[in-house]
Amino acid sequence: MHPSGRRILATALMAAAAHVALLAQSQTMLFADTEALQEIRLTVSQRDWQTLTDNFQLDTYYPADFAWRGVKVRNVGIRSRGNTTRNGIKPGLRIDFNRYLSEQEFLGLKAIALDNVYSDASLVRESTTMKVFSKLGLAAPRESHARVYLNNEYLGVYVIVETPDRPFVSNVFGAAEANIESGGYLYEYNWTRPYGFEFLGTGLEAYAELFRPETRETDSMTSLYGPIRDLVAAINDAPDDRFVEEVGKYVDLPQFMKYLAVENFLAEEDGLVGEWGLHNFYLYRFRDDRPSQLIPWDKDKTFSSTDHLIDYHIDTDVLFKRAMTLPELSQIYYDTLLAASAIAEEPGSDDPRGWLERELDREIGRIRSAVAEDGNYPFSPEDFEADAEFLRQFSRTRMPFVRCQVARATNAADRRAICAAPGSRRRPR
Repeated sequence: MHPSGRRILATALMAAAAHVALLAQSQTMLFADTEALQEIRLTVSQRDWQTLTDNFQLDTYYPADFAWRGVKVRNVGIRSRGNTTRNGIKPGLRIDFNRYLSEQEFLGLKAIALDNVYSDASLVRESTTMKVFSKLGLAAPRESHARVYLNNEYLGVYVIVETPDRPFVSNVFGAAEANIESGGYLYEYNWTRPYGFEFLGTGLEAYAELFRPETRETDSMTSLYGPIRDLVAAINDAPDDRFVEEVGKYVDLPQFMKYLAVENFLAEEDGLVGEWGLHNFYLYRFRDDRPSQLIPWDKDKTFSSTDHLIDYHIDTDVLFKRAMTLPELSQIYYDTLLAASAIAEEPGSDDPRGWLERELDREIGRIRSAVAEDGNYPFSPEDFEADAEFLRQFSRTRMPFVRCQVARATNAADRRAICAAPGSRRRPR
């Protein structure tokens, strides 16, 4: 055989082998929460990597090769990502598999995020929070911890995060919802200032500033933002006796109350009613005008304190404040807080500790050695262990405190009960 023919044959065989290997893997395996951490290897030119880290505040993409379990995806796009966690030492990364090759995917995924979890000494708040959302029947991105290598050098421990995009919509809501032409509308909330669903006027530009479309991006302003404006108008103007009917046309109110209950059960500082107003969520509008649902995102500021109040910042959000005055909605909220407490306390078949304590201990244990070897970890080993101990205290004391708060809010006989969470109340700083 001519040398050129052998090269062509070798290339074809390598491509076939890679395809077979890819088919043997799956998204489930990528996000599998096994005892062995995932391993991702990136190959990037040294010049491009230096430019990325020098300009980490920019969203500029650079070409790279991506490898996982023997499967290599060439010519992907990588860029810096994150908000306050952006840095040039251990940058958070977005991996776009189809940045340069429009049809290229990896395990059916168009992109993933590699979260540096730079503000969380434990590195497990984000992943554990998403499990709680899922256990309560709410759609949430899948996540798994990974050792990440750059040009064969250990970059550190990251969390692989499923990005809310068309493949996510297809997996969670069905293929029809992800259709490019006729599917639903996915928005990422874009924090620009503290905001709590106050009416911003009849113009659409103010809503376009806050809700960034991830699908149907080329649709008209009216199609994209008219329903969001109408939702906010209904939140503010609907009479109390028609609130559920009028607002419920636009947003799934039971899902909203459950979502918010999970955030407040887990003491979220930076969510729907956090320290800075609405933040860290996606909004999904269904193609058939079913009420929209929320999707959680960026949950590294949960587990903030053991005595986080269940009516935390209620006055800062118009939707939360009005919904809590209606018995049918407030009951869903309180029931979800109690359901979350029950899940957290559920003992194992051979371990009397609750699920939340067992899960936190398991995740912390499986990443401990990888964190110890991470030269870019921004905390000390003592910080890691102190935060781990705080999370254990949270997992033992949070549920009684939440139940006490619910009893005070729902039972007249308990209105004067004193609810206290023993031990360390706030996460180590």
